[in-house]
Amino acid sequence: MRVLVVSEGDAVAATVEAALRDRPDVHVMTGRPHVLRRLLDEGDPTVVVLAATAARAASVLGTVVGRLHVPPVVLLVDEPATAWTPASRRAGVHAVLGLDAGAEQIGAAIAAAAAGLLTLHPDALRARVALPRSAAVAEDRALTARQREILEMMAAGLSNRVIAKRLGISAYTVKFHVAAILQALGARTRTEAVTLGVRHGLLSL
Repeated sequence: MRVLVVSEGDAVAATVEAALRDRPDVHVMTGRPHVLRRLLDEGDPTVVVLAATAARAASVLGTVVGRLHVPPVVLLVDEPATAWTPASRRAGVHAVLGLDAGAEQIGAAIAAAAAGLLTLHPDALRARVALPRSAAVAEDRALTARQREILEMMAAGLSNRVIAKRLGISAYTVKFHVAAILQALGARTRTEAVTLGVRHGLLSL
């Protein structure tokens, strides 16, 4: 089994290696998040362990959406409650753990993911706290139906060009809608907009 550990530092890789030290049949590879797609092509891993903030993980996973084969992914994130989304599942996520997960937990999640099973942090399944009715109404009015549709596609990691093609509109129009979405949600980036969309119930978990 080939396990690819993707993180900005070496601490997570060391933890994974410690978790799998008794498995001589396991080979651990490491790499950085911004080259995940290339690492998948070159290493052909059995399981991927991705450690990052929830927002960063969503952005990185968006780069592999649509790939013919995506191995099961074990996510180690700072906010597990926001990481278990339709977009992450489409990107192959089989496990969501906290960044503070220990070697035993990570090892078990890797084994489960390789077997096609799910491992989720309790917060990943926690019910959303309902917004007050006034706030919910405000959120509903903040985005049009078209903008909510585009937000869903943003969550799936699709580019403006791809979104435009799917919706049959110009890339300029998509850019306009994306700018409106960021303004309505008070977000600075697409990734932050997706995170806020999940928190406010604009994207289904």
